[in-house]
Amino acid sequence: MRISGKSGSIGSSQGVSGAKSSSAPSVASVGSAPASDAVQVSSAARLVAVAQEALAVVPDIRTEKVEALKNQLDADAYHPDGEAVAEGLIREHLAKGHHP
Repeated sequence: MRISGKSGSIGSSQGVSGAKSSSAPSVASVGSAPASDAVQVSSAARLVAVAQEALAVVPDIRTEKVEALKNQLDADAYHPDGEAVAEGLIREHLAKGHHP
């Protein structure tokens, strides 16, 4: 979009123009933003979009792991290490900031 220095004229290369409303700021008060600002915002938006696409294809439940555990439970072959489970629970609790 191109902004001219004239107080009543707003236009772009696409031919969009309109009358200035009383609630709109004057064109003179709108400074020209550095090009790097727009690039940074666009880069961040692209990064978020890529992350959302990647998360969309990752299943919430790892069915292979669930099936393996079900099979172990059915075969009475699942014997977790109680101390390792307790340590993991404590480590997770402390990592969330729940200090005594």
